[in-house]
Amino acid sequence: MESPTRRAALAVGVAVLLVTAGCLGGTNPSDGSTSSTPDSTDDTAESCTYNASTAAATETGTWSPNASVDQYPQGVAGNGTLSNASVLANAHFDETANRSTGFSVDWEDPNKDFVRRIVSGPDPSTYYSTFDGTTSGSDTPKTERLYVTGSQHYLQFTGENETLYQVGQNTSYHGSAWTRDDTFGPQSSLERFLARGNYTVNGTVERDGRTFVQLTATEGSPPWTRDSFVTYDGTALVTPEGVVHEVEESFGTGTNGTIEKRYEGSVTLDTDVEWCGSPSWTTDVSHLSLSIVEDGHAVEIRNTGGTALPANTTFSVAGHDEPVVKHRIHPSSDRSGTVTTDARLEPGDIVYVTASVDGSAASFALHESPTRGEYAFGAASVTGGNETVHYRLLTGVTTPEWEE
Repeated sequence: MESPTRRAALAVGVAVLLVTAGCLGGTNPSDGSTSSTPDSTDDTAESCTYNASTAAATETGTWSPNASVDQYPQGVAGNGTLSNASVLANAHFDETANRSTGFSVDWEDPNKDFVRRIVSGPDPSTYYSTFDGTTSGSDTPKTERLYVTGSQHYLQFTGENETLYQVGQNTSYHGSAWTRDDTFGPQSSLERFLARGNYTVNGTVERDGRTFVQLTATEGSPPWTRDSFVTYDGTALVTPEGVVHEVEESFGTGTNGTIEKRYEGSVTLDTDVEWCGSPSWTTDVSHLSLSIVEDGHAVEIRNTGGTALPANTTFSVAGHDEPVVKHRIHPSSDRSGTVTTDARLEPGDIVYVTASVDGSAASFALHESPTRGEYAFGAASVTGGNETVHYRLLTGVTTPEWEE
């Protein structure tokens, strides 16, 4: 019989699949497959974070056919053609890196429809994203709420009449949704929107005292779909500095000039947002953190906030002789075993894990006070939880040379 912890892990995995299944418009159109703590909690965090102005997407503005070459953003060639969508996306995120910014994607295709909103804090390593949508073959809406701060992440998934959570530290839920090295984040999504059409400069738009360069496309770019574009219509508004305020596209794919699949999508950027800290639902789970102490001879599990961790919670623990490299989701373990809590772990409480050098499962032990074991941890991972909350914690992480 499947354990409750395993069921929670698998259910949270469903939410992960939603993130990776093109939730930011990042898949090819022909794909038919369907130790920091949160900021101070504000009960209105979700509403004030996501009810920001969307003027850039709703105002028409005044169009002019005139656009000078010196107004062209990065990535646009002298002849007005968008020659490099990656360069433009890089310019966009460089310009918006140090301010709270809202990024929205609305998408509809034959297999799914969804709305995703991502808002970053003043530091882009802290952000909050929401996902609301459905997939083909299911009438049940799925929702995700993901809050990330530093090395910690908190994921809430609601679907099929249940709400599940994942709490992580230095572990991957298939990418950091705001950072540029993520496969499924805003930067990749923006690049795909821009690269799917053959965009060229088509004048400027004056809107609320600001000047935007307008790019339009009337045909699709063949490499971005295994099917043939039958129709394509796209418009993008970009500042001369390279900040993309909106991209709207509508296209059909098929064979022999017949549309077989239709797609509608839009990206909007909002620089007029209010960052409110962590959403209130993060207090529904224990904020566990993991660290190596006692000169490497023990691992500390600390409840830094939220709710109490119930007694009799079992964790799988893996020890590693050397630190693990950042982004490695499943580092190989040198020692592994399990530990079970004897009492509730209230916010502020700490327990310690030690291991003997033989590495057997029975050699792992849980202690209520600092204890020095035989085995020296270079890194450690802890996974486990209960029916509704699953924890994936990793400590002893090094930054790869290419990121330094």
